[in-house]
Amino acid sequence: MTRDTGSIFAHGAVLVPDFVTPAEETRLLLRIAEAPWRTALRRRVQHYGFRYDYRGGGTRAPAPAFPRWTQVMAERLRPHFGGALPVQCIVNAYRPGQGIGMHADHRDFGPVVASLSLGADWPMCFRPGAARPYAAGALSGDEVTVLPRRSVLVLAGAARHRWMHGIDRGMSAREGATRVSATFRTLAA
Repeated sequence: MTRDTGSIFAHGAVLVPDFVTPAEETRLLLRIAEAPWRTALRRRVQHYGFRYDYRGGGTRAPAPAFPRWTQVMAERLRPHFGGALPVQCIVNAYRPGQGIGMHADHRDFGPVVASLSLGADWPMCFRPGAARPYAAGALSGDEVTVLPRRSVLVLAGAARHRWMHGIDRGMSAREGATRVSATFRTLAA
């Protein structure tokens, strides 16, 4: 992982390895698999607390309440949110060949975003927001970091607001297993 001044990790991103144990990961994946999935996107998703509006961005519409496993994870993540308790969670299941375009989380969300990776190690691309933000797929100048399973990626400061992140479909096509992410957020005031 690059840590120079051009790296997202010099601008407020932190990768916390082994945030959950292997046994916890197994239990979390079971709980997630038991819940209903929304399938309107190319990937499967679950929304808790508040629903994300993929057409207009932002979020204020209520979604199902946090199940117990998200409550436990939100409480464990509280120190990364400056003591605030996350109130919104989106679970995404990425199969090999699936991804998500480069983006910064919507301004309706608070100053910190934390994403728990489960099931598989997967690469994520990072790019300063001013550098061709809407280019399809990864660019040669992107920073690529493998997010280990059971880790949490915390984006705060410039890493949250001025950098973009995404999963390149071409890179993910080489992966051998599904990655499940649970992304936790607060809402902006």
